[in-house]
Amino acid sequence: MKYKKIGKTVTINIIAFTQNGGNLLYSPMVNDFNKYSIDNNLNIKLKLNLFSELNSTIITTDYESTLDSLFQRKSNKYDLIFFDNIYIKRFGPYLLNLKNVLPKDHIDMYMEGVAKQTCMYNDKLVGLPMTIDCTLLYYNQEYLDKYNKELPKTWDDLIETGQYILNEEKKLNNTDFVPYNGLFSELEIGICSIYEFIYSFRNSVESSFPNIRSQEAVNALEKMKEIKEKLNLDTIYKQDEGFTISKIFDKNYLFLKFWIIPYFVQVSRITYLPGVKEGISGSTIGGHNLGISIYSDPKHRNATIEALKFLTSKNMQRKYIALNDYFSPIPSLYEEDEVCSVVNCTFYKGFQLIARPILQSNDYITYSTRFKNYIYDFLYRNKTSYEVLKNIDDITRYYYLSLNNEDTVMGLILFISAIIIIIFMLGSLLFIFINKFKIYFSFLSNDFWIIYIIGLVLIPLAF
Repeated sequence: MKYKKIGKTVTINIIAFTQNGGNLLYSPMVNDFNKYSIDNNLNIKLKLNLFSELNSTIITTDYESTLDSLFQRKSNKYDLIFFDNIYIKRFGPYLLNLKNVLPKDHIDMYMEGVAKQTCMYNDKLVGLPMTIDCTLLYYNQEYLDKYNKELPKTWDDLIETGQYILNEEKKLNNTDFVPYNGLFSELEIGICSIYEFIYSFRNSVESSFPNIRSQEAVNALEKMKEIKEKLNLDTIYKQDEGFTISKIFDKNYLFLKFWIIPYFVQVSRITYLPGVKEGISGSTIGGHNLGISIYSDPKHRNATIEALKFLTSKNMQRKYIALNDYFSPIPSLYEEDEVCSVVNCTFYKGFQLIARPILQSNDYITYSTRFKNYIYDFLYRNKTSYEVLKNIDDITRYYYLSLNNEDTVMGLILFISAIIIIIFMLGSLLFIFINKFKIYFSFLSNDFWIIYIIGLVLIPLAF
């Protein structure tokens, strides 16, 4: 039964970037909400404001800078904010803590998945993920069948199979054949490739990301370079996503690492990326979150929350994400018969996902660029794995002097020097008791000299 509208309709503004799915995914969801609002007399209208590379330059040079400008001006122009999850620390201070406004069961269905890795800022839930972008391995079954080879379960398997088929194809003058791509480029995909590769060298599926100075990290880098050298990937390793897409279309490849994209998934063979041993893998989490601006109009807050609940509901995730071969951030959807009759739920549940180092620094872009460049000093230049991993560790390390000389002997040297100086300073007090020197210290009493020297000793010890 429908009721007559009472009161003025509230308009809730959403801001999104066309490249993060604005046209394909968000527009139909917004249309569904507006129909739902009319049918239930909510007096709420959602307006989707899509920024592209063309119109965003009117204000700033990119979407993230546009958001920065809006937040700095405390603008209430937009209520709901779509943002890339790598900027959780950059935009987290300006987004509402959803723990305080959403039902617990609504939050819980997301916290079972990637939300705990990509949506938390200072223990606050400042967004909910709309989709999961992640990487996987595309493979060419024709080449595997041609040479009677199986899918690789480990990086060593990939090297062995890739090397063999590459050499055989060279004999047939197939000079454009690509055994593997790597995607260790200068773009953002580069840090994704690095991070998930190191993650694939953890000791077990349950293990966390390896310490950056650990032997596991060293082994990962050495294997990364071994793949490049044994499969002759000096040029291919540096190529970006455009090159990979072209190879998917021309089908002259064996293995390709790339994002999970519905169209490519439907026309290609896919599997998980290998790891250091069978059963261990790693895949970087990409995707966009939806949050509420703290500067949104308080008078419209309830309407904004209602819209957010609808857009992030399980029904919307089922209809537009899971059933269309996008990766849903709600794990429980892959337990439903309706979804599993359409997509391979077992496959989606098997991903071993890792977020990029989005919480390591307030400036993720600068941090990730330095991280990536240090790795490339090893991969493409002449630095050792130990050197570059120490450099990465140094990016965010707060150093203090220690007597432990594992990292440096400087602490021990300074400590010994300080002890020697203190001994000399305290020893100088002897002069005030030697008769032939007393005349030079007579302008102060002995007690004052003692207090003065002890004070000089204590001052540096206080820091």
